[in-house]
Amino acid sequence: MARRFRFQPAAPSTTLLARTALSASATALGGLVAYWSFLAWRQGRLLFDSRVLPVVHLSEDFSAYAHEVPGGMVRGYVYHPDGEDALRDLFVYFAGRGEDVRATAQALAWLPEGFGFAAANYRGMADSQGEPSELASVEDAAALATNLRRRFPKVRLHVIGRSLGTGVAIQLVARRDDFASLQLITPYDSLLEVAKRRFPLVPLSLLMRHRFESLRHCQEVAAKTQILLAQTDDVVLPERSQKLIDAWPTPVTVETITGSDHHNIVRLEETWLRLVDFALGEVLPEPKAA
Repeated sequence: MARRFRFQPAAPSTTLLARTALSASATALGGLVAYWSFLAWRQGRLLFDSRVLPVVHLSEDFSAYAHEVPGGMVRGYVYHPDGEDALRDLFVYFAGRGEDVRATAQALAWLPEGFGFAAANYRGMADSQGEPSELASVEDAAALATNLRRRFPKVRLHVIGRSLGTGVAIQLVARRDDFASLQLITPYDSLLEVAKRRFPLVPLSLLMRHRFESLRHCQEVAAKTQILLAQTDDVVLPERSQKLIDAWPTPVTVETITGSDHHNIVRLEETWLRLVDFALGEVLPEPKAA
């Protein structure tokens, strides 16, 4: 009588399992390396968020500004609702990530008589061309400030930086002593430290070129300074701002804007009123607590 045999597949060998695991690990590692390489290659445009934005039209209260850079033009705008001759104080503004200064300029109705506003979009952002970078943003800031100083020799220039732009503003004021004040909205100590929280699996210490080390650059700032913080901020955490405040070399005024977060703070009336009051000297810096 014939015997029946049941076929049983052979158990995979240890070598085969090891090869499969090694192949899967190599694939995962390759994917990570490709992702890291993409971040390193595109980090300038990713950092500044230089995507296409809707066109924003400005009123006749604005005049255009531009200067040439590799790849095209950096474009900006100067707001002078009462005419250029009526300007006494001018806010020189450096935007946050992904911010079109033309959109921000629509919130300027709170500025009093004699106040103006000037800003340029970063390279590759909105209507500006070129490749964005930390060095380029600071160079363009200096070019804008030089143009404004020549154009308005008797006007007091007040530098304002918001979020990403605080790193630009600090480096600009550290280079020059002809600004009446410096005001920082939701600043950080180092953009590298901010980015580490968002990309925990990326070796940013090795890959990140545009670090905006404000903790180091602020040591050269002599202008009177105010820092405005959001009531809630999940982008620049409070400890990042506090570390910069603690390191500031001169007395600094620190205020928190009620009802604000990282995104809406620049659209609130209280923010602009505090900026104006400080620029006019109605808010004096108090020594930091020991």
